[in-house]
Amino acid sequence: MSREKIKVPSNVYEELVALEREIHFTLDTQDTVRRAEDRGYMAAANWIRQNENAYKVGFSWGFEPDAAAPHSMIQDVPERADPVQRRTVSHPPPIQASRPQPPPTRSPQKKSSSGSGSGNGIVAGIKNWIHKYF
Repeated sequence: MSREKIKVPSNVYEELVALEREIHFTLDTQDTVRRAEDRGYMAAANWIRQNENAYKVGFSWGFEPDAAAPHSMIQDVPERADPVQRRTVSHPPPIQASRPQPPPTRSPQKKSSSGSGSGNGIVAGIKNWIHKYF
């Protein structure tokens, strides 16, 4: 038997390569499956679980992507674009021309004489209360 790399679907291959960078592969498939699942490599975890013997051979000889398999979903993170300039101050709505409104009128207030207890205010209220109950 020649030493050929084990062909795996391309999405599994990319996840296996990423997993290999993060952890050291072991022949303990259950431990590798658990670590793959912990890191979110579900395709690799499922493939290892279903193809334990192929994984052990590929562990020694290597893996290669299968050209007939669909392409993976793992992509490089794109560079961050410059943020869009936004206004920080909102402009008030334009003032509409209308007739000026007259100020509200107030009724004249009665001026109380001091000491009579009939005036408005805190002191007058206290005096009224004292006179009422004492």
